[in-house]
Amino acid sequence: MLTAKEDRYNGLIVNIETIDKSISKFEQALIQLLHEAQQDQKNLIWLDLTTDQGQHIAIATHLGFTFHNCESHRITLVYRVKPDAYIPVPPTHTIGVGAVVINDKNELLMVRDRIHTSSSLYKLPGGMLEHAEELAKTVEREVYEEAGIVATINKIVGFLNSHPFMYGKSNIYAIFQLTAQSYEIDIQDTNEIEEAIWMDIDAFFAHDKMSVFQKSIVHFALENEGMQLVNFEQDLKKCGQKHIEFYA
Repeated sequence: MLTAKEDRYNGLIVNIETIDKSISKFEQALIQLLHEAQQDQKNLIWLDLTTDQGQHIAIATHLGFTFHNCESHRITLVYRVKPDAYIPVPPTHTIGVGAVVINDKNELLMVRDRIHTSSSLYKLPGGMLEHAEELAKTVEREVYEEAGIVATINKIVGFLNSHPFMYGKSNIYAIFQLTAQSYEIDIQDTNEIEEAIWMDIDAFFAHDKMSVFQKSIVHFALENEGMQLVNFEQDLKKCGQKHIEFYA
């Protein structure tokens, strides 16, 4: 028997533990669930299937399910029970972070990729947010991986929203200003990063191989107050979420 739990929007989420390995039994159970959902006037049915359930996916799409979003090991499908039911948009963005790291000598940390993607000689350290990772931890991790520098966040400088980016999606680029707590460069991710250096800030602004965009980011980091991370630990425990980040 295929069971489902209700979501907060009058929809159903299929319990993956009740999905039968037998294709015929799965089809029969799914048809029954669709019938019950129509009788109960539900809005949507959500169904997660894994990469080794390809035949199940074919059955679900044959019955009217459509693809919603996916990861490497699973795909989420959705069925619109009510013809006019609203389906929330699938994930639309990747998220990246950039780091303006300054040491006590007024030097700026810069890195050079092994595969150059722009005309700039060097770029600010940074990278992509991993699944369920905090922004603050991401930028500190990227700085350490790309240069071996331990740095702590002072403030968030700003956001860039751009489209198109990877996979035809948009990208949000969060820019942080950090203070270096260590100074000796020791690149950890040598497959990606070719070189990392400390560059005098005045020399950086005067350098003709540094992009106007990067110079603007560093200028904003130096001149603007930005936003700081606010501690919501108590609220975090109340809502049951793994992490909450609020900058103000």
